[in-house]
Amino acid sequence: YYSVNGKYPRSSDTLRKQAQAFLQQRHQLYAGSGYITFRFVVDCTGRRLPRTEVLQTDAQYRRFRFRPELVEALYAYLNTLTDWQVARSPNGQTGANYIAYMAFKITDGKVVAVCP
Repeated sequence: YYSVNGKYPRSSDTLRKQAQAFLQQRHQLYAGSGYITFRFVVDCTGRRLPRTEVLQTDAQYRRFRFRPELVEALYAYLNTLTDWQVARSPNGQTGANYIAYMAFKITDGKVVAVCP
């Protein structure tokens, strides 16, 4: 992820605003505080592969389960992100798959931070 310059090319604040706006468009109330993290692979052409692991913790990093509606909505938002970087090694070579993460910090059902 870091060794191949695979960070998503938008700022964390931009992603936070977009994610929260995406949730608001769904006209549902969400609850819970903690972190929802998606772990997935970006292939050598910069496409996110569909197999995704979901990790959920409360604000104290203990195992926690958010309501499925919130997790599904954030996953739907993740699916809208298509500008993943092609992996580049420190010597400039391309062509490798890499593991990427996107973590959403949730406070009272609202996205307050995103760590791409």
